[in-house]
Amino acid sequence: MAGEYADLEFGLVYDSEQDAFDVSLRYTGVDTVDWPEHPPDLLRIDLPALADLVDDDDAYAEALTRMVFGNSEIARFYEKAMAAAHTAAVHVRLHVDGPSRFHSVRWELLRDPVSNHPIATNSTVLFSRYLSSADWRPIPVRKASEQVALVVVAAPNDVGEYAPGGRDLAPVNLTAELDRARDALKGYRAEFIGGNGTATLAAITARLRDRDDPIDVLYLVAHGALTEDVPLLFLEAADGKADPVDARRLVESFQHLETKPMLAVLMSCRSAGTGTASDDGGALAGLGPRLAGAGIAAVIAMQGDVTMTTAQTFAEKFFAEFADDGVVDRAVAIARAAVRDRPDWWVPVLFSRLRSGRTYYRTEVGRETWSSLALMMRTGRFTPVLGPGFADGIVGSRVEIARRWARRWQMPIAPSGKGNFAQVAQYLRVGRSPGEVRAFLLDYLMSDLREKRRRAGGHELIAEVPRHLLEGSDPEPVILELGRLLRERDPDEPYRAAASLPVKVYVTTGWTDLLQQALRANEQPKDPVTLCFPWNDTVEQVDPHTLEPPTVAKPWVYHLFGRLDNPDSVVLTEDDHFEWLTAWIEQRPSIPPAVSASLMKNSLMFLGYRLDDWDFRVVFQGIKSFGGSSRLRANTHVGVQVRPESQTIEPEAAQRYLESYFGEDRVSLFWSATKDFLRELRANAGGDAP
Repeated sequence: MAGEYADLEFGLVYDSEQDAFDVSLRYTGVDTVDWPEHPPDLLRIDLPALADLVDDDDAYAEALTRMVFGNSEIARFYEKAMAAAHTAAVHVRLHVDGPSRFHSVRWELLRDPVSNHPIATNSTVLFSRYLSSADWRPIPVRKASEQVALVVVAAPNDVGEYAPGGRDLAPVNLTAELDRARDALKGYRAEFIGGNGTATLAAITARLRDRDDPIDVLYLVAHGALTEDVPLLFLEAADGKADPVDARRLVESFQHLETKPMLAVLMSCRSAGTGTASDDGGALAGLGPRLAGAGIAAVIAMQGDVTMTTAQTFAEKFFAEFADDGVVDRAVAIARAAVRDRPDWWVPVLFSRLRSGRTYYRTEVGRETWSSLALMMRTGRFTPVLGPGFADGIVGSRVEIARRWARRWQMPIAPSGKGNFAQVAQYLRVGRSPGEVRAFLLDYLMSDLREKRRRAGGHELIAEVPRHLLEGSDPEPVILELGRLLRERDPDEPYRAAASLPVKVYVTTGWTDLLQQALRANEQPKDPVTLCFPWNDTVEQVDPHTLEPPTVAKPWVYHLFGRLDNPDSVVLTEDDHFEWLTAWIEQRPSIPPAVSASLMKNSLMFLGYRLDDWDFRVVFQGIKSFGGSSRLRANTHVGVQVRPESQTIEPEAAQRYLESYFGEDRVSLFWSATKDFLRELRANAGGDAP
């Protein structure tokens, strides 16, 4: 099932007046454009009829299949799509946009209208329930690395006193549950919480808040129950007794996490003596859509009572496959195949927000790509375009600044937009002058640096910054001192690494002189010339004819979006970006020819960006406007190093997005941390060459 995938999407949007679903269908083949279709007839799901059949899986499956594929247009489209896919694996995504009661439908039992076999056990089908919402935070895609799992087993000492829905809750065998989790998570670095009042909501969220050692997989074992359609989790209180946690409390705690697990696996505790792994009737499955809404990319839960054999076999097979490539629906499909002969094979359900199914990205750069970059650098036809991510380790990311501002001023911005710095700055701009917004930026940076110094331990760099620098009102000297200290401590610091490249012209959207400082401190010191694009009348225009041509020893550093030493030159808000684009066209004669040539004739390397950054999008469009996409496609190679926390586009979609502008085989996407990429660039492409 490795290789190329086709996509088949069933979109069901609930119409409350008709008590039925509006249906949209879309198929995308391996080498074809989309086939969209919108059947005119609404789809009705008879929940009472299905409820009467919950004890007969075959009858339930037949009834559900008749309801869905009784619509001849849906059946015809499905058959046509599966035939077109031929032998390719197909991501089959069911998107149910409707009341929560429809999420309790056992969609995994849906059968192929021709073969009458369950779709979810087809060896070439990757079936998932796809969830999306404009209000949800986007999904980060992490670089492949050692997978870290947090295993939580809630074992309250008084759980036997509870009987939700008339079901007695049996004592939890903590040792057995931990052993089962350990067996399933072989190959993962697993941490364990449970028993003696340790499996508390506070303890779980505290561990998940550790951004320096993020959790990839949350494996949660707990008793669950449904109360008025809201799932409860019986976690532990500090005294070891049960803490029935409302799902809304749990979801809220996840919403505020900066770094979230990519996958959550929810298992209800085994009742003693029953031989089942879960006997809560699928209560925890109700958490799936809620946790996905809180920002977890994929959630696996049990939608009914499942036997211990099925649960254990499924979990072990799933995690073994998932660790291989991070494609969650592929791993689920293989795990389902391992239990397809079990009567309860359909109980594990996957809720996913991932179109590709991929939860992490494995950067695979071919030898030809590195050879191309090495050739471009040796011949002087290489231009790095440096983004704001270079300074993250010193001043924090712009996403982080935006979220803090949004919280500080209680901005009514959707969660997905609160990390958008330009949008947040634009909101701050309303009712204020542009100068006030820039003053807010300087004041924030200075106060944040002081606060970090106040809280710093002796081992932190900020503690080494002289106090007199922090007593001023200008953050630039503090930032430069931090940059110097960081470069001395870390040989792979991004600016230090970039300064060692054999480059004549650097283009940057950064606001500081950290690059110039690093160039002067290089092992072979360089003498940079600082220039700034005059996008407004506060930026001094320089006559290009008065400048000496750039060299590797005396490179130019061309600031596109201003510098902190002239706050009025800094591009902050959405309005600023639009004004910048206008100036980029009107002020083109003021751009030195050496800069224009470096952007249009050289191999470009965008470094330290997120694809959803306004910086990237505006600069990208600005470079295109020089001579159109055709001139960019004439370049031998374009590379985009995308920061792993880029959140709105999955790697495969990002690759297609860039190729649509640069042409196939002319762009490579490097989904990795800036520091990691630069280390590989210097090692593999001769970045240290003179």
